[in-house]
Amino acid sequence: MGNNKNIRPLKIKELFESNSEYKIPIYQRNYAWEKAQVEQLVQDIFDFSIEENKTYYIGTLVVYERNENNKIIYETIDGQQRLTTLSILLAVLKNKFNMDFNFNHLLTYESRKLSNNTFNAIYKKSKEDVFKDLDEYNLTMKNAYNIIKSKLDKYKISEIKKFTVYLLENVEILRVSVPGDTDLNHYFEIMNNRGEQLEKHEVLKADMLSKLDDQNDRMVFARLWDACSDMGRYVHYGFSNTQRDKIFGKDWNSFELNKFEDLYEIIKDEYVEDEDSLSLEEVIKAENKVDISSKKEKDSYERFISPINFQNFLLHVLRILQVNKELKNINILLDDKKLIKSFEPFIVSNEFVREFGFNLLKLKFLFDNYVLKRDYLDNSDDGEWSLLQVYKYQNKQQINIQYKNRFEDYNNNLKILLAMFHVSNPSQIYKHWLSGVLNYLYQQDKDSLNVQEYILFLEDLAKKFFKKYISTNQIEYEEILFSSRKIAFQINTNLLNQGISVENFIFNYLDYLLWKKDPLKHNDFNFTFKSSIEHFYPQHPKDNQDRLQDIKSEFDYLNCFGNLCLISTSKNSSLSNHQPGAKADFYYKSGCDSIKQKLMIKELKKNDNWWIKEIENHQTEMMKILGLQHVLE
Repeated sequence: MGNNKNIRPLKIKELFESNSEYKIPIYQRNYAWEKAQVEQLVQDIFDFSIEENKTYYIGTLVVYERNENNKIIYETIDGQQRLTTLSILLAVLKNKFNMDFNFNHLLTYESRKLSNNTFNAIYKKSKEDVFKDLDEYNLTMKNAYNIIKSKLDKYKISEIKKFTVYLLENVEILRVSVPGDTDLNHYFEIMNNRGEQLEKHEVLKADMLSKLDDQNDRMVFARLWDACSDMGRYVHYGFSNTQRDKIFGKDWNSFELNKFEDLYEIIKDEYVEDEDSLSLEEVIKAENKVDISSKKEKDSYERFISPINFQNFLLHVLRILQVNKELKNINILLDDKKLIKSFEPFIVSNEFVREFGFNLLKLKFLFDNYVLKRDYLDNSDDGEWSLLQVYKYQNKQQINIQYKNRFEDYNNNLKILLAMFHVSNPSQIYKHWLSGVLNYLYQQDKDSLNVQEYILFLEDLAKKFFKKYISTNQIEYEEILFSSRKIAFQINTNLLNQGISVENFIFNYLDYLLWKKDPLKHNDFNFTFKSSIEHFYPQHPKDNQDRLQDIKSEFDYLNCFGNLCLISTSKNSSLSNHQPGAKADFYYKSGCDSIKQKLMIKELKKNDNWWIKEIENHQTEMMKILGLQHVLE
């Protein structure tokens, strides 16, 4: 594919103003981007738009050109998820925010009527709900449209105008046309097996190693970095049994070290002796030549999924060191796109690198033992939330790792609390709550963490997050996470009555309070990933039923908190315009997504009705649970 004419960078404006047609072939999977991916794409562009003249390369669009009725069709091989999301983003900017630009309907979907109908609706310029006349639609596309709309609603109109200009003029995508004689089946095989470029954290590792002059320091740092870098396994797997005894205690359940220097004597006898002779690139790519795990252990550590990747974890470690070690007061963005840039001001001495390396190991131990993970034991499809600790299992034949609940009596309470934070922000980036949790654990006595105090800390943190989201004054996350001063929140309960713009965290926080009030009654409750805010009484009811928005009242009953609930995007989209009774019957059979939703159905069942009185009753009850006075204004 060395012909330059087959590789062309295109500005977004140029791409969408063309009369080209991009067809998504039937062998491609459906549009599948969820909230985290959609929001991150928008956030990435917004972040780069601050530097107005800088080009942001959004990725590659691989196409196969073919001729249909004397017209060039671009069969999209790779990049359809990004191209679809960009199309929806442009439609939102034009429909919702009246941004003035020309763009064409590029995409068609081969043999997918539902997707084509949904896209036709999205591309109609309308201030109304673009989906109101559709009985059936592609739910994931609809969700992406509403997610983008809700995301952009948080910005000022001046910021949206700047964002739009930057998107059209400075964002580029690289279109690569494969040759006409390409064997597409072979091409897909190559794509699925291609090697990845050097990742940012590997570049950062090389940069840090270059600051260490001492051979022993380099060996220790490289070893502990490798031990911490796999977020899906417990850090214990990075060391041999003998080393585990010295680092994590005789039961492998505590952190025994006090400084970086302690590690050399522990590691030196079980490491590659000629490590210092390697180049930095070789150090990054070198495999550890010491086999430290039995096959049983290697099978075992593949069962966990971390809520965060290693690059983002590194940023949390840097942030916590900054707070506790009085490092330079520089704003550290929890976004791995900024990983190298965030570390640059700090990597100036071997002292910092040694300090960072030691605390990376310590915080990975705390993360593994006290922060939620997804456990795929027995290869279950969905996995379960887990909060497990490692312990040393020994029989006559061998010693290896086993797991048990971290806190027997309080484990479930902690899992539900931590899951509440995680599902409210499923994206890898900007998990501010995790910085707060790790900082709390970092400051505790390593041998005597009080589980009840840990629960109280998490509940207090959740309460502060909730107040931040319904406060009219701007409260920075750093103030919530790291300041000991009392925070003055200026609460406005009307921020709960904003329809789909209400923060997801608020719904999840309410569910936690309801569960905490009566855990036995809600013993089957668990947090799942939900990102779709549902109007229980619909915005556009079927069959000419009464509309809540037609009621002559200053209070917006349609969009008030009492008429809203959070549901998963996988629920049947065809119910969205049905009456509450039909929804209640469906969810009674299939299962409710939240405790709040259960209570709404319970309120409806009292008089087989859901209207003004029922909405007010439910809103009043929920406001009391949230500790707020219920005022309809």
